[in-house]
Amino acid sequence: MCKLLGLREGDGRSGVDAFLDFSSRGKMIAAPIELKSTTNDSVSTARDVGPSHIEKWRTRIWVFGFYDSGGRQLQKLLALGPNDMEGWIGKIERYIAPDFAIGKRIAEKLTLEDLHIICGEKSKYSMNDAQVLHKRQWKREDYLREMDLQEGYSPLKMLEILRLRAVYLNERGSTLNNPHIPNSFFSNFSNRTHEIMRNNADLISSTIQQEIRDITIANKALQWTAERRR
Repeated sequence: MCKLLGLREGDGRSGVDAFLDFSSRGKMIAAPIELKSTTNDSVSTARDVGPSHIEKWRTRIWVFGFYDSGGRQLQKLLALGPNDMEGWIGKIERYIAPDFAIGKRIAEKLTLEDLHIICGEKSKYSMNDAQVLHKRQWKREDYLREMDLQEGYSPLKMLEILRLRAVYLNERGSTLNNPHIPNSFFSNFSNRTHEIMRNNADLISSTIQQEIRDITIANKALQWTAERRR
């Protein structure tokens, strides 16, 4: 798909599958692309979907490749912007929102008494205490930066860390595993789905590229610059 459409593959740091680079009004723009492919009527998305996925999906152009059952021949292509995807994205957001809200409210209700039960009652907690609680969710520099006492944490700061841990644990159980985009959703865009044949690949490529440009120009959130990619 990247080769056919002339896309630049993402480098992993940006969290983007691919970019379409183009110039508009004298400015170089990199349109962020979420690439999805399938060999059947529905499209899988991601594991452990939570709010961060929702936020990311609303700042991507989605390009779907529909392959034959063997996964060898690309048969159709469809490019959709965040506004096109909002019906499905919003549905997933509404589905997971209550569970995340429950976890946040539970975490906010934790008190110093809970901290004493879980971590022991101390006037100052060490980095080791914090790491035993929050584990690898922070790097060493994060633990150092959050210290509010000399080489340690006050009970109130440790309570903040406990609440963060509670939120994290709830989110692990509240995520939605690999929600699929159904064929019924794609049927709404049948007039924008391009069938690929031997003699029209170049035309399809230029058409999809232009659609990506049009979507990008209409949405400032999609107009990544070289500085933002870094």
